Amino acid sequence: MTGNFHEIHAIVDRLLLEQGEYSPLELLLAEARLSYTDYEGWRCGLISTLDEVLAGSPERIRSMLEVAARYASSLGLQSDRREYIAWKDRTVLRLSADAAFEGLCCRHYRRAGNEMQLDLFMDNSANVLVNGIIDALCSRRGADAQALLEQLQPLNHPRFAVLEALCKAAQKLNDPVRDYLAESEYLEAYVAPLATAELGIAARDFLSPLWHRLADALRGAAFSAESPLLHASYPLAAAYDWAGVKASILQVPEWQEFSVLQSRLAEAEYYLGEREQALLLWCRMCWDFPLSAEQSLLKAPDKNLRAAWERYRTLEIEPELDIRYFPAWLLLERKPTKNIKPGNLPDDRPGRAYGALQELLAEGRGLTENTMALRLKLKQAHAGLFGIYMHSMR
Repeated sequence: MTGNFHEIHAIVDRLLLEQGEYSPLELLLAEARLSYTDYEGWRCGLISTLDEVLAGSPERIRSMLEVAARYASSLGLQSDRREYIAWKDRTVLRLSADAAFEGLCCRHYRRAGNEMQLDLFMDNSANVLVNGIIDALCSRRGADAQALLEQLQPLNHPRFAVLEALCKAAQKLNDPVRDYLAESEYLEAYVAPLATAELGIAARDFLSPLWHRLADALRGAAFSAESPLLHASYPLAAAYDWAGVKASILQVPEWQEFSVLQSRLAEAEYYLGEREQALLLWCRMCWDFPLSAEQSLLKAPDKNLRAAWERYRTLEIEPELDIRYFPAWLLLERKPTKNIKPGNLPDDRPGRAYGALQELLAEGRGLTENTMALRLKLKQAHAGLFGIYMHSMR
């Protein structure tokens, strides 16, 4: 865990920048230790505690949160314990059967002065109504939000129009989708930015069922390369339903032929905790779809992969290393993709470079006739990559 201190600190810094506070559950979500689907199930009262659904070693997760808590304290952040309330019946949720671990997860940290400031020119009862509407929207209690909105209307509150728009969007959950394209544009271009500005990180909880509603309207729809947004995997990804994304893509015959589906599946695998499989998919994109692979790498949730790609792009090697050689170079950086066998590799120089490097690394530092033959194969595939390999052997 010591080697990961800086990485955990960076996550805390990012959460503080993006959300204005550090929450342990947000760290678990960001690191795919907790899936958003399981988080939803827990908030809906379908999962008793998160003990049964957290991914990875409990000891490692606890250690990670302890490092984050110490770092947050060292920044001089104010902390408080927060309870999590079930969205439906408003009961207090248990996060863990272990009281110490639950206390660690419920401790939130924020900068001093980040408290919500009430409008001094408004009656406090109006602000109470506003906060109640926001809580109801984030807790998926649309009827409660609408009832409170009606009480707010005669008070001429400056946030009334925005809250009214969000309440109207929430009411759509009960309606069938009649025009998918129009509703998708309305949700993505209007409602989502409005919710993000008004609700902050809780906009995710408000928007997820709205995206699921659109995904349900596309269930069973065939994938078209000309209209990639008209496939259930797109709204399901917006809803953070990564298991749904994966299932919908694997139902597409020959999904491997479409770069957008391969990219979405890689992201889904990453968030489902299948990091090796996700990495394999990104590597295959470099070989199969070099023109679109860069955009997929730049937005990949795997921050280490993004950082590796940025380093790769700055290499000054002759002949120039294009994106198709990135998986081979990555072998020297992280030794990934062990499950790709040479028979699955492309029959070109990048494929041969990868295959030679894979075998060389498996053989270790011993010098045999096979090692010499593999080194020659690598040099013929790419002399610059061969030079990097030889340097790594010193």
